[in-house]
Amino acid sequence: MRLPALIALAGSLALAACVTTPSEPEPPVLTLDARGIQPTVSRLRIDFGRAQVGVIDTVTRLLGEGPMQITTNTECGAGPITAASWEDGLTLNFQDGNFVGWVNSDPGLPAGGGILPGQSRLALPQGNFSITSLGTEFSRTEVYGLLTENDEAVRIVWAGTTCFFR
Repeated sequence: MRLPALIALAGSLALAACVTTPSEPEPPVLTLDARGIQPTVSRLRIDFGRAQVGVIDTVTRLLGEGPMQITTNTECGAGPITAASWEDGLTLNFQDGNFVGWVNSDPGLPAGGGILPGQSRLALPQGNFSITSLGTEFSRTEVYGLLTENDEAVRIVWAGTTCFFR
């Protein structure tokens, strides 16, 4: 009688070994905020005012890929803006060679104040909302955003100097 019990136990242990537990998601490599960028792996910040080359190099290392394009728009209200854009939706803005702002639609990169692209409007922390020519805009702790056309979710967030035409 003991042999069948041992076989059943061995079978149960073998099956249990085959079950995988879900791993926890990787934390984001950086958080965007009203002053610039806070890398997750360091207490050192990438604040607005830093040199373009160093900021692009550092963010490239953090994200594991370089920007897909770097362009300059000379028709911005704030003056010419050079924008380095990554494939997943992050754009860093520069003026006169200095980091001055960011725009993000990548749901994997959170913004300060508890804001994340793709997040439901109902899950947003309390903030100020207004209707503009761009759509429904909101702000919280100097981080700004735009909701989707149906006003149900966050489409894009930004801080600092941008080049939106209203």
